[in-house]
Amino acid sequence: MKLENWMAAIDGNRDLLRLTIPGTHDSVTKYVQFAYICKTQELTIYEQLNMGIRALDIRVESGGKRLKMVHGFAKVFTTANKTGKQMDLSHVLEQCYDFLHENPSETIVFQFKNDSGKENEKCFDNLFFNYIAKAPEMWFCENRVPALDEARGKIYLIRRCKMADRPEFNEKNTGLDFSRWVEQDTIAPEPLTLNTGGDRPAEFIILDRFKYKPEPRWNECVKPFLDKAEPFDGRYIINYLSTAGGLKGPRGNAEYINPQFMKYPLDPAKYYGTVYSDFPTKELVMKIINANFER
Repeated sequence: MKLENWMAAIDGNRDLLRLTIPGTHDSVTKYVQFAYICKTQELTIYEQLNMGIRALDIRVESGGKRLKMVHGFAKVFTTANKTGKQMDLSHVLEQCYDFLHENPSETIVFQFKNDSGKENEKCFDNLFFNYIAKAPEMWFCENRVPALDEARGKIYLIRRCKMADRPEFNEKNTGLDFSRWVEQDTIAPEPLTLNTGGDRPAEFIILDRFKYKPEPRWNECVKPFLDKAEPFDGRYIINYLSTAGGLKGPRGNAEYINPQFMKYPLDPAKYYGTVYSDFPTKELVMKIINANFER
C-alpha cells in the first residue's frame, strides 16, 4: 500500500467519516515557541500527508485580514530559528494543495479552530474571504458528511469556531458545524457528544480528555473507549490519543501512549473513527489505515 494515496483503494460511495482515519493533533507545530510544552509534531504538513495522515487539527489566530498559526499562546514559524515572520495559513494550504494535485484520490479533513483564546468571528471571516475564495475548487464546505468521492481531491472543512451572521454564509459554504465543541478540560474519563445541526445533522462522540497524565489517559480514557468499539451505528467518532497532563510534555506523553496504542489490536470489522495523535510514526499511521481493510 502506498501511504500517499491509500484512499484510492476505498469505495468512493462510503461516507468519508465512516472511515478509520489517522490524524495529527495540533498539526502545525514543527517550529513552535516553547517547544517542550507546545511542540506536538516533528513533520511538516506535506510530510504528514505523504505518510498517510488525512486529518489535520489546524489552530489559528487572526492578524488583520490574515490567519497566523499558533498553539494556544505559542506562535508557529516557518523555520527552526523562530526569528522570522510567524507562519501564515497560506503556507499550510500550499502544502495541502500540492499534495492533493499530486494525489487526487485523497481528501484532507481540515478541522479549523480559532486558538487565540478569544471567541471572535474574525477567524472564519478571514478564512472564507481571504483563503477559500482564492481556490474554492479545492474545498468541500457543506455542513454535512460527504461520500468519499464527493471530497476526493479537496479539503473537507470542519469549522470548530463561531462565525458572523452574514448573507454570504450558508449551509453550503461554511463547513461542518463544530462550533458547539465543548473543551474537555476536566478530569473525567467519559467522551462528550456533539451534534452539528443544519439540514443534514450528524452526531459525533468525541474523546479529548487532555488534562490527564499519560498513564491514566490511556488506562482510564483511551483504552476503555477503544474497548467499546462496534461496527458503525450512525454516530461518528473522534478519538484523541494526545494529552497535555503531567510534566513530561507532549513528546514524553506520546512516548508512553503511542506504544500502548501500537500493542492494542484493532478489529477491521469495527469502527474507530478519526484518531488524532502526537508524534505518530509511520507504523502507527499504517495501523490506523489498515483498520479499514479486511485481512
